[in-house]
Amino acid sequence: MGLAAAEPEQPKPLLNAAMCLRQAGRYNEAASTLTKAIERAPSSADIYSELGWLRFHQADYAGARSAFETAIRLQPLHSRAELGLASVYANLEEKDKALEHLEKYRALRPDFAGVDYILAWNYMNFKMAKEAEEALIEALRKDPSFTEARLPLAGIYARQGKFNEAWNQYYRVLDYAPGHPIASKMMKVLEGKLTKQPEEIRPPFKITKPLVMEPVDALKKLSSSVKIRVGIGATNTGKQGRNNFLRFRSFEGIEVSGKASGKVFAAIPPDEIWTALYEDGNVVLKSPDGTVYGRFTGPILLKPAGKDGSVIFEASSKIKNPFFRGADRQYRGFMELYPIAGRGIGVVNVIENELYLLGVVPSEVAPQWPYESLKAQAVIARTQVLIRRARGGIHKSEGYHLCDGEHCQAYKGKSNEANTTTRAVVETEGEILTYHGRPAYTFYHSNCGGWIQASKEVTGWGDSPYLVTKPDIEPGKPQDPLDPWDLQLWITGNPAANCNYPGRVRAAEFRWMKIIRHKDMTFRVNKDYAIGELMDIRPLRRSPSGNVNSLMLVGKKRSVTVTKEHLIRNILGFTSLKSTLFEIEVNRFKNGKVRNYWIYGGGWGHAIGLCQSGAAGLAGKYNLDYKAILEFYFPGTDIRRIKYVKKK
Repeated sequence: MGLAAAEPEQPKPLLNAAMCLRQAGRYNEAASTLTKAIERAPSSADIYSELGWLRFHQADYAGARSAFETAIRLQPLHSRAELGLASVYANLEEKDKALEHLEKYRALRPDFAGVDYILAWNYMNFKMAKEAEEALIEALRKDPSFTEARLPLAGIYARQGKFNEAWNQYYRVLDYAPGHPIASKMMKVLEGKLTKQPEEIRPPFKITKPLVMEPVDALKKLSSSVKIRVGIGATNTGKQGRNNFLRFRSFEGIEVSGKASGKVFAAIPPDEIWTALYEDGNVVLKSPDGTVYGRFTGPILLKPAGKDGSVIFEASSKIKNPFFRGADRQYRGFMELYPIAGRGIGVVNVIENELYLLGVVPSEVAPQWPYESLKAQAVIARTQVLIRRARGGIHKSEGYHLCDGEHCQAYKGKSNEANTTTRAVVETEGEILTYHGRPAYTFYHSNCGGWIQASKEVTGWGDSPYLVTKPDIEPGKPQDPLDPWDLQLWITGNPAANCNYPGRVRAAEFRWMKIIRHKDMTFRVNKDYAIGELMDIRPLRRSPSGNVNSLMLVGKKRSVTVTKEHLIRNILGFTSLKSTLFEIEVNRFKNGKVRNYWIYGGGWGHAIGLCQSGAAGLAGKYNLDYKAILEFYFPGTDIRRIKYVKKK
């Protein structure tokens, strides 16, 4: 406020002060400050719009309507004011006017899944189930990970007696949010009402014939490389999942042998399905007719016949590990199975590094993306292997170098391979990213939301000189970090960025929103922190990129501060936030009690290092090659080619 007094003609200091006051939970003071800013900039639609939102969240609907109407009069196509006016009319139960302005908002933000989510929210309040269903389906078409849309859709189906469809939606929620309490409970409630078997409702993906790759034959093109060990079907922490049994086969046939003894226990013919069960601490090997071929306390190896052979794990709804339930899984190299006391069967894929990358790159990025961005992904994925394989690997205690999930890097095996990504691996064979001669920390994420954040800004990520804060925009175009006012307009809008790439990148990854009920947020927070009823959520510190790096949760009993990136994302709702790049607005009843939380966010992932969607934008919009893309995201690094030396 001192700066505002020092610059009496400028509205910006007042605008920044208002946003800081709002972030501190002082909405009335923030509104008063914006009113003063209007005296300095009476023709600004943005100021009137944000004033409207401050009043709306304080349940001052008359004041909010006046501010939003003024904003629209000053700027007829103001999307945020249209949303605000629709929200006001919805709370005043003026259905027709609410829906009219929501449709205008949809026309202004057609790719934004949040539009359809809010439409559905209002349709449900107006008892318009059919329209709500259609809006929720549209939201999920734009953003399949939008679990907050799946839950009400499942509820609509259940009330309509469409129990199979409801069960399927709850199942999909668990795909994105394992252990979700509502989805888990409702699936059990619905089990006795299903008219089909679960595997009929969600038919598993089946691998019925060998994959034929053209025009790139990777086995002929690639040299031999070091073998790595990859934990398959891992949890989100990278540990082995609970595999009570596994069904496996091969198009080429499989030899089963003991790892320690080398003894061959079975020669499985092509396409014959065998079973491995976990019983009494052993891995039990059974043929199709039930004959037991061994009870093993140590590892056994499943080696497919032929250089291009693979092992396929058959999907089964009876397997406890969800990874093996919904789809057949096919892998090059060979598999190692071993008992894990009290958990089940451990599964490790032993495979040459370059062949492993054939299954990583298309699991991490879309094969149809601009080709140079695929090559950039191949280089950083290869570098990740070196870093994570060092000193026995990040999962040394679990018996493998790295896992197959986002905890390390996504790897879905041979069935996920594509010609474009295979070519990218072949053409960059052996290339890694280095800094001063050593492998660089090639962190990457799906979408930064428009700004990359430096590793030093995030608790526990260290300080690497090439992991810097920078805008994800056209190379060479300068942009200063956003101040509080500009950040608010930026995060709630649809700004230009490399990773805002319509037609190639999902808009729902660049900008997203959630509305979470107060009781649900209180329940979720208290699962981790016993703070009593949640009273407020306050971002305390942001990096220059805008990402929240310290968050205070204010409760009736006590307050806690959360500083770790993954904990901040996990605590705000039943499903993890896509990123820490967000603004949160607390919506209250007239009596001051919290009603719900509106979260506007950008990006997907930790925003450090390479933005995968941004790399696609740099290649597609500006024709940058993979070396220039890597220099953009990791300034000061070099590309070097390694030579693989096999152990004797």
